[in-house]
Amino acid sequence: MVARLVVQTYVYPAFQMEEKKHLLSDQYAFRPTGSTTAAVITIMQKVADLLVSNKYVTIIALEFSKAFDTVRHHQLAMKLAKLAIPDNIYNWLIDNLLDRKHATKF
Repeated sequence: MVARLVVQTYVYPAFQMEEKKHLLSDQYAFRPTGSTTAAVITIMQKVADLLVSNKYVTIIALEFSKAFDTVRHHQLAMKLAKLAIPDNIYNWLIDNLLDRKHATKF
C-alpha cells in the first residue's frame, strides 16, 4: 500500500515531466497509461513501418516471469536518480532494492 502511494505521488508525476518522458518510451507495464494492448499496438506499428522498406521483419520476443525480480537494480537506481523526486523517497526506493536476489533461467 505504501509503495503504491509513493509511486502514484512521486514516481508517476516525475515521469510526466517533458524532459523525462523518454526514460519510459519503451515501458508499458506498471504505468498509469500502459497496457499489454498498447505494447502490442506499438510492435505492430513498428513492424508495419519496417515492412514498407524491408522484405521481411524478424521479431524476437522474451517472456519474463516476476519481471521486477530480474531488473538490474543498479540500472533502475540510475534511472530513478534522474527523476525529480525527493531524496528521502529515492533512498526509500533504493533501500527496498538492497539485498534482493534474482536468478535468470534459460
